[in-house]
Amino acid sequence: MFLAYSTVELLAQEETETIAKIKYNPFKTTIEDQDDIWEVKFGSTHLLPTSNSIQSKKFAFRFGIHYFYEINFSPAKRFALAIGLGYNFQQLKTKGIFEGSPDATFTPAENINNLSNPRLNIHELNFPLELRLKFQSELKFYLAYNFTIPVSNNMKYKVDGDDFNEKNTTPINAFQHGPSLRVGYKDFFLFTRYNVSSLFLTPEFESVELFSFGISLGG
Repeated sequence: MFLAYSTVELLAQEETETIAKIKYNPFKTTIEDQDDIWEVKFGSTHLLPTSNSIQSKKFAFRFGIHYFYEINFSPAKRFALAIGLGYNFQQLKTKGIFEGSPDATFTPAENINNLSNPRLNIHELNFPLELRLKFQSELKFYLAYNFTIPVSNNMKYKVDGDDFNEKNTTPINAFQHGPSLRVGYKDFFLFTRYNVSSLFLTPEFESVELFSFGISLGG
C-alpha cells in the first residue's frame, strides 16, 4: 500500500516538473498557460514636422487601452513576444478646420470669423507586435511595431458660440503604422511612438506624421 502511494506521488511530481518545463514553450503550451496582460496609456500627441503642421500649441491628449497575449520563450520570462489588440483615442487642437467639401480642404482659423476651439478627435484600432526583454532587476524594455486602422474622426469647433461636429470629413489615412518603445520598472513605463506613415491624405499635408509620448501602466 505504501509502495503504491509512493509510486503515485512520484509520478505526480514528475508530471508537475514536466509541465513546468514546457509551460513557457509557445509551441506546446495551451493558451491559458501563457500570460494575458492589459495595458493603459496616457500621453500627448504631436504632428511632425512642426514647420508644416496644422496643430496649435494647446495640449493634445492621447489615451489607449490594449490587451496582450504574451508568449514567453524562457521559463524565467526574460524574453517574450506579445501580440496585442487595442483602442486609441487622440485629440489634436488645430489651427483651423477641415471643411466638409468634396476635396476636404483645410481652412485656417484666420479665414473664419469667430472660430474657436477647433479640435480633431480620432478613434483607432491598433495591433501591436511587441518584443519584450525583462531583466532580473525588474527593469523592462519593450520594442514594438504598430499597425493602426482609424475607424472614425470628428472635427469639432465653435463659430459665433454655436457648436459644430463634422463626422468623418477629415481626410485621414486609412492605414497607419510605426514603431514604439516602452521602458519601465515593474508595471510603470514611459512610452514613445512615431508613425512612419502620413496622417492625412491631402497633398498639402502628406508628409505630416504623428509622434506621441507619455506613461503606460501594465505589462
